[in-house]
Parts: sequence; structure tokens; C-alpha cells
Amino acid sequence: MTKQKIRFTEASLEQRVLKSAPWKHDRTSIIIPCYNEANRLHLEVFLNFARKNPKISFVFVDDGSKDLTISLLCGAMAALPDQVDVLTMARNAGKAEAVRHGLKFAAQRGDKYIAFLDADLATPLNAIIDFISVADRLDNIDVVFGSRAGGLGRRVYRDIHRKMISLVCASMGRLATGLALKDTQCGAKLFRNTEHLINCLDAPFTAGWLFDVELFLRISNPNKRERKNFFEYPVLEWTEIPGSNIKFSDVVKGGLKMTTLIFSQWKIRARFQNRRIKPSPSMTQHLRSGGALSAQSIRSMKALISEERHHITLDFSSVKTLGPSVFTTLTEVCEDLRAHDKEVSIYLPDDAEILSAARRSSITALFDCTIRTRLSSHFTDNARFSLSEA
Repeated sequence: MTKQKIRFTEASLEQRVLKSAPWKHDRTSIIIPCYNEANRLHLEVFLNFARKNPKISFVFVDDGSKDLTISLLCGAMAALPDQVDVLTMARNAGKAEAVRHGLKFAAQRGDKYIAFLDADLATPLNAIIDFISVADRLDNIDVVFGSRAGGLGRRVYRDIHRKMISLVCASMGRLATGLALKDTQCGAKLFRNTEHLINCLDAPFTAGWLFDVELFLRISNPNKRERKNFFEYPVLEWTEIPGSNIKFSDVVKGGLKMTTLIFSQWKIRARFQNRRIKPSPSMTQHLRSGGALSAQSIRSMKALISEERHHITLDFSSVKTLGPSVFTTLTEVCEDLRAHDKEVSIYLPDDAEILSAARRSSITALFDCTIRTRLSSHFTDNARFSLSEA
């Protein structure tokens, strides 16, 4: 299966509002972020669940683990190659980036629903089946997320420490998103695959382990009356798993980042709401590099960028040689452009050494990078990695 970049089309120049992305596969992908999970990752549970549910697939994202996690994941992929994919991060980038990477991969290949779940299975896999039934019945719902609100008959076990953290997170989440959230940190969430979701996954999250609240903010509509596409589902089971406790320092850092989200919510929501509109040619600037790419040539390209253009395409598909510190400079330039509310797309050549250097620099995880090639079969072995094919 080759990972391909979804192409958007528009009926006319006047009709620029993006419609929901047509999904290609009646399949649900569950993203499982993994970091040093070798001692508590029960892969047989995932594999048995996949065998019983042929329309479910798993995308495990190894976030730079230092133990035998990647070996176990590769074994699972070999056992069920049609239902298990493994993504590898070049370095440990954190749960937020691992989940974003997996969500974007599954969305771009055209899966109908994309979910994510914690590797410790504090929320059982059956919860995703419940979420799918809600999304199938309610066409207006784009996000179904779990809530550990409890209630008669529900098996939800949390200690007082976890409950207090959840209450604080939910309160701040309501302020940041404008949604009547009761629980934001259940760890089980499902999304309908739309073009707007893909756009919302383009940029890395800034809220750390509270990234799911930031994703809700990106998806939600600036108009309060239009925020009816979220569904909070009380999970039937949730169990505290040893080894997954959040440290006090994480809570403090999360609170500070959530405060930043609250004060910048209008800017963030407007930024991603504007992505619903497809850039016209007059809003896009295409810059192409020659065969030799250096840090100086990248800075020269930046100097040519117009302030009036919103979408910038940097085409390096003809590059054959790299100068020193090229991708370090390119990362700095792209981050500066993003800080000025510009959308950046990068085209890379079909060259093994250049692609390897790009991956090592992590620029492929931070920005929208596409391999320019006409030989789709050439990427059979690279299908489960971070770059997409033009």
C-alpha cells in the first residue's frame, strides 16, 4: 500500500469552500502512540481484536523508543500486514507529535474514521466500536470522544488524584474551546475523515500532553451555533493502569500551556477556519531551487517571498547536492514563515540520500513534505514512513 498525498479539486474559481473529503476506504484506523512500551504492550489483544473486526486497522507510532518496542511492532505488522501499519519517528518527539503523525497518515490514505487510543488500553478497544456506531447514525457528528463521567453500571475506576486533574483539565478545556466538555483526557477519540481535519493536522501542536484540547479548538467553528459536531460518549469501562501516572510538573506545565490556549483561542480558531478555503493562484507563491541547495540559496528564496502571498511552495525536487546545514536553515526559515501565518509546502526529490538527511533533520515531521516522483512503485517499501508521494 503506497502512502499518497490527497489532492483537492474545486469546481470553479468562485466555489472555493472545501467540502468534506470523500473517504476511499470503509475502514477505521486506530492510532496507538508507543514509547518504551515493550513491557506492557499486549499486542495479542490488538491482533485478536483486528481479526474479529476486519474493517479495523491499527497504526502504531513508535516515538523513538529505546527498548524493544519497534521489534514487537514489526512482528505485529508481519502477523497482520493488511491491518497493522508501523510508523517510526526519527527521534522522541512526544505523544502529541506521534498521534498527529499517525492521524495524518491514516487521513491522507483515505480511511473513513480515524481514532486514537492509549497503548495501555485503560479504555478498552470496544469503546471504538461504540464511537463508530454513533458516527454512523449521526451524520453531523465529526468528533466522538470518551468521557469517564461514570454512572450506575459503568466500570470506571479512578483515584482522587486523577479525578482532580480531570476536573481542572475539563474546566480549562471548556474555556479554551467553548464546548461543554465534561472530560478531555479519557484517551479515546474518533474523528470523521474530512478535508478540514487534514488541514487541522498540518501544524504541530503547542499544548503538550493536552494536545487533544488544542485539536478540538482547531476543528471547532468560530460560530458558537455551528459547534454541534462533537459528541461526548460516556465509556462503559476505564481502568487506571500502573506506570501511566502524570507527574505534578506535567500538570503545572500543562496548565500554563492551556492558559496560553485560552488567550489565543480566537487566533487559532480563525487560522484553521481560514484553511477551509482553498488558496487561489493569486494567494500562492511557488519558488523553485536548482540542482545545488545551500543555506544561502534558501535565505535568497526567502527574500523573494511576497508579503501578500499566503501559501508558499518551496520546490526542491531538482536538487542533487546539499550544502552544510541546509535543513537546519530550511527549518528556521519555515518556522519564521509559519510565525507570520503563511502555509508552507515543501517538495523533495526522489533521492535516497537527500530524503534520509531530511528525515534525520525532522523537517518531514514538522512540515508538509512531498516526494515528487512519477514512479509510484518505487515507494512500496517506504509506505509506512513520514513522507508522502506526489
